[in-house]
Amino acid sequence: MKHIYTHYIIYILLTLVIAPGCNSDRSDDNFPRNVDLYMRYMADGNQFSSLCKISFADTLAEGEPDTANYDITINNKDLKKVILNGGVKNYNLLTKMNFKDKFEIKLKGPDGKILAQSTRMNSIDSIRIDEKVNVSEGLTLQYFGKELNANESLILMLISSDDKTFTTTIQGPASSNIIQIKPDDLKILPEGPASIYLIRTYNDEEVNGKMHFFIRNEYFSRSKEITLIR
Repeated sequence: MKHIYTHYIIYILLTLVIAPGCNSDRSDDNFPRNVDLYMRYMADGNQFSSLCKISFADTLAEGEPDTANYDITINNKDLKKVILNGGVKNYNLLTKMNFKDKFEIKLKGPDGKILAQSTRMNSIDSIRIDEKVNVSEGLTLQYFGKELNANESLILMLISSDDKTFTTTIQGPASSNIIQIKPDDLKILPEGPASIYLIRTYNDEEVNGKMHFFIRNEYFSRSKEITLIR
């Protein structure tokens, strides 16, 4: 499933790396900056990764990358600065850690001041689904964890043995923990082994001093192996 995760992350990378820019006078430093932060936790292997981009957010140069240097930590783990083509700076972190639902982001600016920003990520405790799924009858899945809030969504991904993929999204708030997929939605999938997992997203936004945080947190559940039949 590693390539499935890779395709999904490429989209996130593009949204963080590619941004419009224009020339502007930086002598006035009273406007806020955009801090785009993406955090992902994969329950398979306890893998945590994060990408961060800091850009100017004034009306003259919206999205233009910041040229200053920052020290950024998440739960006291340092993000590594990466300089891309054209001198655009990004920060990333890839590590293994036990899951925690609360995250503390600390950003040290060029002036030496430290700005703290908190966020959270809700997990999926477990998934219940029959080992054999008759695609002509549809699919019923039950997941366990906290109810979806208004700023959360749940993405179901089903990947067959020949890499055909079915995906659907449930937008919070939602009190039901049961997902039902109609037979017509599964008819393109062949019989045989398949993998299914859920991605729980949490979107956070807050202005903190000169920093305007846009945070997207994603929790990847453990995958479940099933067999598709007809």
